[in-house]
Amino acid sequence: MDYLRVKSAKTIESSVLDKGTVTATRLTRGSPGHGYVRQAVIEDAFMISVQLRDYRGQLWIDGRWIDFPIGRAGNFTLYDHKRETEADLQTAFDCINLYIPRPALDALQEDLGSGQIETLNVAPGADTDDPVVRGLAHALIPAFEQPAQTSRLFLDHMGLALTSHMAIEYGEADASRLHHSGVLAPWQLRRAMEVVDAHSNGNVTLVELAGACGLSVSYFTRSFKRTTGMTPHRWLQKRNIEKVKDRMRKSGASLAEISIACGFADQSHMTRVFRRLIGTTPAGWRRQIGG
Repeated sequence: MDYLRVKSAKTIESSVLDKGTVTATRLTRGSPGHGYVRQAVIEDAFMISVQLRDYRGQLWIDGRWIDFPIGRAGNFTLYDHKRETEADLQTAFDCINLYIPRPALDALQEDLGSGQIETLNVAPGADTDDPVVRGLAHALIPAFEQPAQTSRLFLDHMGLALTSHMAIEYGEADASRLHHSGVLAPWQLRRAMEVVDAHSNGNVTLVELAGACGLSVSYFTRSFKRTTGMTPHRWLQKRNIEKVKDRMRKSGASLAEISIACGFADQSHMTRVFRRLIGTTPAGWRRQIGG
C-alpha cells in the first residue's frame, strides 16, 4: 500500500489457505485532498475495498474513466489487479482493503466442485451492498486495534469465510457442495484438539489443523463445526477460559500470571474474552468461588 502514501497503515496477514494468503489493510485519512494514486503492480489478484465512512473520488480502469458517484459506508468496491487502476482520492477516507490472491481462490476449487474461478462478477466501480462482506470487515476492526490479541485461527477463519463467499456469490461456484461435509472421525477430532491445545495462544493455522486430519482447509473447518458446534477459534477460546477457571480454583497466582499461562496476550485480553463467554470478569468469578 505504499503507493497510497498513507502515513499509517496497519496490516494483518493471514495464512488462510495452503496455497496463498489473504491480507487485510485498514487505511485512514481524516482530511480531504489526498490526490492521485496509481496501482503499483499488475497481478492475478483481487482487492475488496470496504468503506467505513462515505467516500467520493475519481476512478479510472485501464485508462478509462469509471462512473463512481460515491462509496457508501459499509459497501464495497472490487478491484481486479489484472487491470490497471488509477484514482483521485478526493475526500477523507477510512476503509478496509481485503486482498485475495489467485491461489486463495484456486484452493477452493476441489471443495466447491468448480473449475478455475476466472473472475468475480462485480462491475468496475460498483458500490456493492453485501452484508456478509460488511460483517467480515467490521469483525476485523478489533484486530487492527489489538493485533497482539488476535489469533491466527481467527484470521484464518475470516479469510476462508471471505474467499468462500466471494467465490459463491460472484464467482459462480456451486454452493451446494459446501453442505456435503460430514463430521470428523473420532481420531480426527482428537488430533485436531491435541494440536489446538498445544497452541493455546492461537498461533496455529487452519492449514496445519486440516493437514493433521488429512483434509482440505474448508472441508475441515465445516466438519469441525458440525462436530463441535463451534469454529476452531471459538473452541480454543472456551478451552482457554476453562484453563483459567481451573487455575483460579487451584492456585493463588495473579490474574496477570494466569493470563499468560493460559495463552492470552495479557490480562486485559483474558478479561475481555472471559467476560464475553462467562458474563463476569475473572476477578469477579474468583470472588464468587471464594478464591
